Amino acid sequence: MRDKIIDATVEEFKQNGLKFTMNDLAKRLGISKKTIYTVFESKQAVLVAVADRYAADLNSMQEELEADVSLNVVQKLEKLLCALPEKYYNIGLSRIYELAEKYPKPYRHLMRSVNNGWEQAEKYLEKGMEEGMIREVSIPVVMAMVKGTVYCFMESDILYQNELTYEQAKKEMVEILMKGIKTGGKSKDSGN
Repeated sequence: MRDKIIDATVEEFKQNGLKFTMNDLAKRLGISKKTIYTVFESKQAVLVAVADRYAADLNSMQEELEADVSLNVVQKLEKLLCALPEKYYNIGLSRIYELAEKYPKPYRHLMRSVNNGWEQAEKYLEKGMEEGMIREVSIPVVMAMVKGTVYCFMESDILYQNELTYEQAKKEMVEILMKGIKTGGKSKDSGN
């Protein structure tokens, strides 16, 4: 039942953002609200469970990426930075800022999950530089750019206001970043 409630919550979020109610969830599942409360004590507890599921799915995705020998380090870095488990596509992450405002505990929990991939990204950057596929860059600066952009996407309504999905914005951010760090992507010195 727990997994069914989590799946239904993801579907409700896709359709209604955080405006869904426990009644909406019960109706989607064809059960009583009371039954949901035997599994989860509150809407916030359901949202924490969704964040846990997201973290587990993201971790599995990262492990698969690491094990994929068909990809070079630059491809792995790019995929890692764009990482979003498939079932979370088009769920309205451009409105995730609502979670930060209304449900800070699940939001903090979600952000811990998002932060799990940064260490691996740093390793890919190091390896890419060692292999000559990535030009010499400051890893802390690159990571600050990535983290800052992701936090901006998640903590403000910038995507929602500009009618961009989280997936579109993240892909564009990664394309811009990768052009700047790949060998041969370095801009020419203007003489200044």
